[in-house]
Amino acid sequence: MYSNFCLVFFFIFSLFHPIPCASSKLKWCETLFQCGNIIAGFPFWGGNRPEPCGHPLLELHCNLNITSLIISNQEYHVFHLNQTSNTLTLARPDLLGPFCSAKFITTTFLSEVFALPETYKSLTVYYRCNPQLHYLSSYTCPDSGLVAVSQNPDYQYSCQNSFTVNVPTSFVPKGKKLNLTHLEIILRKGFDLKVVIDEKACQKCSSFRGVCSFDSTKQVCCNVTLESGVKCSQLYPPTAGELYRRCSALFSCGNQDKILYPFWIPGREECGHPDFQLNCSGGFAELSIASVKFRILEANYTSRIIRLARSDYSSNLCPINPLNVPINEKVLPLAHDTELLTLYYDCPDYSSEFLYSGCIEELGCVNHKKSYYVTKNISIVNSGSLNKLKGLCRRNVSIPASGPALVTLQRIPTPDNLKMALEEGFELGVNQECLMCIDSGGACGYNQTSSVFVCYCKNGSHNRSCYLKADGVED
Repeated sequence: MYSNFCLVFFFIFSLFHPIPCASSKLKWCETLFQCGNIIAGFPFWGGNRPEPCGHPLLELHCNLNITSLIISNQEYHVFHLNQTSNTLTLARPDLLGPFCSAKFITTTFLSEVFALPETYKSLTVYYRCNPQLHYLSSYTCPDSGLVAVSQNPDYQYSCQNSFTVNVPTSFVPKGKKLNLTHLEIILRKGFDLKVVIDEKACQKCSSFRGVCSFDSTKQVCCNVTLESGVKCSQLYPPTAGELYRRCSALFSCGNQDKILYPFWIPGREECGHPDFQLNCSGGFAELSIASVKFRILEANYTSRIIRLARSDYSSNLCPINPLNVPINEKVLPLAHDTELLTLYYDCPDYSSEFLYSGCIEELGCVNHKKSYYVTKNISIVNSGSLNKLKGLCRRNVSIPASGPALVTLQRIPTPDNLKMALEEGFELGVNQECLMCIDSGGACGYNQTSSVFVCYCKNGSHNRSCYLKADGVED
């Protein structure tokens, strides 16, 4: 299972030591290393220390006097590292200066990797609040309007935006006017964040004369063998109960904070379909299908609606290399009012033949000679014109779109309405197997070995549902 990883692991270490000294290669991971002004060891890596010596999300960036760590695309300065307790003291560089000049964004801390100690808490900072209302602990920032700080979600409906900061539990905002100087002093001191690793697994690994390492985000134990050099294996695979708890929890990614199956991020591989890994680094929740990015606009598991939009069409109707990318409808089916909008590129000029139908309009892409788009579902367009168009044009791209948006486009066929229809995105239904699992009290996941959906339940794992008949067969 870990053969490819181990070959890479073995190769990396062979660059530094002769092949016969395989045991010394592994022991090299156990030593501490200097990174900027910090001395660190497992599970951290960085500088000249290769990735197999640590967790992929715990790369320290080593500068002369500053050590930094990137979490969810946000840089943090590392003030202190307690290697015994695996606790970091971190501070965001933008919060080391004036508070009103900071980036008003929230960082997502993956719960499988990081935990906020009990001595710290998260405060919500609301901004662009209604100036007609009264707020406790408020202040006015030049570019962000009225700002209010609260320990509770008090102002979510009267303020346009919010983000969170971490402060000691002893810090309590008081008074009508926010003591901004006090808050800035607190934020400049940073906050503690604990790194979560399986200490028992590492102790067991050491008892076997092995070294703790990681294969992606899975904690593994690596040993030297005569047969294959370095062999790595997972000591404590997560139990069904652990997977149930992990996959039941909603997770955040970019600007989306309530996401579940089939989407996943590193650390939640068992909780999502392999085709739907998310990238959260750009401030949005995006997934790539055949190199094309799709942005999640909505993921509502209560209304059972998921809405996506193609990122490459958000600002340009005439991409240089337009690609036709189908959605895996076995995992996420298209909603009933989602229809296909088709764009045709690099076509000859036969405008008079195509445009009379009322469903085919010229797009006007300078870099694609003639280009057209179909304003309604393919099935209702004049088949003769459409077939001729498909045969004459070098490229065509079918993109799901909202049915109501296409009705508007049919009534007023303009490039602006076309752009609006694509930016509005399209609706998908929640995975049916996942719905059955959630309705039965389970958590949705995926078995990477057998490549099938799995429903994690309190009493174990099942195919689709946690409901069992007396004979053990699923309802």
